[in-house]
Amino acid sequence: MSALIIGGDKVQTIIKGLKDKGFNIIEHISGRKAKDKIKGCILNNSKYDIVIVLIDYINHCLVSNLKNNLCHCNVIYCRRSWPIISGKLADYMEGKNDHI
Repeated sequence: MSALIIGGDKVQTIIKGLKDKGFNIIEHISGRKAKDKIKGCILNNSKYDIVIVLIDYINHCLVSNLKNNLCHCNVIYCRRSWPIISGKLADYMEGKNDHI
């Protein structure tokens, strides 16, 4: 499975947690640099199983780009805390399995 993390500078704990849950492709965009705005505009979220947006570490322009360009069916918005992310990820995976 693949994941994209948007926001935050130090996401090693999140990456480790995602790997423990079976994610093998994990990319990260900090969301603070000017070039990240460009990446936000051209994101193709169909290549990721899930997109995790860390709402407490992201600039407002990138949030606007995300809202306009991402399919909201596979996006989790949360704070940078592994217990919170893990819970939301479990809820997402449980809901995803209900639709299969």
